[in-house]
Amino acid sequence: MENDVETYLRNEPRFRERHNKDRGIVNLLQRKYGVLTDIQKETLIAFIQDANSMDRYWRLLTGRYPELRGKDYETKKMVEQRKQVSLGYESGYFEDLKLSKRIH
Repeated sequence: MENDVETYLRNEPRFRERHNKDRGIVNLLQRKYGVLTDIQKETLIAFIQDANSMDRYWRLLTGRYPELRGKDYETKKMVEQRKQVSLGYESGYFEDLKLSKRIH
């Protein structure tokens, strides 16, 4: 997915503009799934925008209200570190940098 987005950014300069981001994402999804072609593009763009807003509100509200969190809420750091290691990154690298800056 990362390669698809990078290629599209390189090949389609309009996708680089913030106001065209959602339209570009819809174009990529239509290419990937094909089945979305029956839906009007403007409807899909609105769909993507609403999904992004709902995702941000979900993160905001689960952060603000502990009673709304799932059982997996506290495993975020572990999941992130596992993913970093699987991608070839050194887990905890950014925490080490922050600590180093505080020490110096």
